[in-house]
Amino acid sequence: MMPRLHLFEWEDQPWLPAAIRDFITDHLRYTSTEPMRREVNAGIAARLAGLLRLTGERRIVDLCSGGGGPIQDIVQALEQREGLTSEVLLTDIYPNRTAFQDIESRTAGRIVGRLAPTSATDVPEALRGVRTMFTAYHHFRPTLARQVLQDAVSKGAPIAIFEPLERSARMAFLLSFGSLVRSLTHTHRVGRLTPTRVLLTYLLPVAPLAFAWDGLVSVLRSYSPGELRDLAEGLEGAERYRFESGQFETSAPLGRMPTTYLLGWPVLAGEKQAPSP
Repeated sequence: MMPRLHLFEWEDQPWLPAAIRDFITDHLRYTSTEPMRREVNAGIAARLAGLLRLTGERRIVDLCSGGGGPIQDIVQALEQREGLTSEVLLTDIYPNRTAFQDIESRTAGRIVGRLAPTSATDVPEALRGVRTMFTAYHHFRPTLARQVLQDAVSKGAPIAIFEPLERSARMAFLLSFGSLVRSLTHTHRVGRLTPTRVLLTYLLPVAPLAFAWDGLVSVLRSYSPGELRDLAEGLEGAERYRFESGQFETSAPLGRMPTTYLLGWPVLAGEKQAPSP
C-alpha cells in the first residue's frame, strides 16, 4: 500500500470560491449516484441498516455532506433492500445551499439540509441520530480525525464512516484522470450549467483541474481499516463505546471497487453482536 500523504486539497480551503467548491461537490454527488455505484451504495446501506437496527435510530445526521453525495441512493436502498424508512439531515462546514434545496425538493422533505455551518468535530447536541460520513473522513488529519470520533463518543452518538477509496496506484489514476475527463464530458448533466460554470469548465478549465487534483489527493489521504482502528483506540470514554472497521468490495467496469468503513456505537445492554451484515 502507498504511504499516506496529507497533501493540499482545494476543497478544504475556506477561501475557495463557492463556484469551484460547488462544482466539485456537485460532481461528487453525480458520480456517487451513477448506476455503476449502485452496488457500492447497497453495500453501504446494508452495514448502515445493521447500525440503525442495533441502536434503534431512524434519523441520520450526515456530516461533511458536500452536494449530498450518495445519500439519496442510500436512503432508497435502505427502504427497498432493508425495509427501513429514515429521515436525513445534511450538514457541512461549507453548505452547498443550492444542492441541499434541490435534494429537499426531490425527496419531498425526507432529506433536508442545515444551512448553518456544522463542524464534524463539534456537532450540536440537538442534532441526534446516527452520524454518517461518505467519502469525507480523509479530509481530516489524524488529530482532527480522532476529534470527530471523540465527539461522537462523548455525546453518545452512533457513527458510520464510509470511503470508497484505497491507497493504490490504480485508484490514484482512476480518480485523478477520470475526474478530469468526466469534468469535461459530464458537466452539462451535473447541477446547474450557469455562465460561471461554463467559463470555469470550458474556457478557463480551473474547476476540472481542481477536481482532478482533489481526486488524486483523496486517494493519498485515505485511511486503511487498520489505521481507522488505531484512530479509534484510547478515546476518552471508549469503554462505553464499540468500534468495528473493515473493507468490502464490489465489481465495477474498471475492476474491483473497495470501500473502507468504520462503525461506532454506544455499548447497549444485552448487546451480542456487531451491526455488520
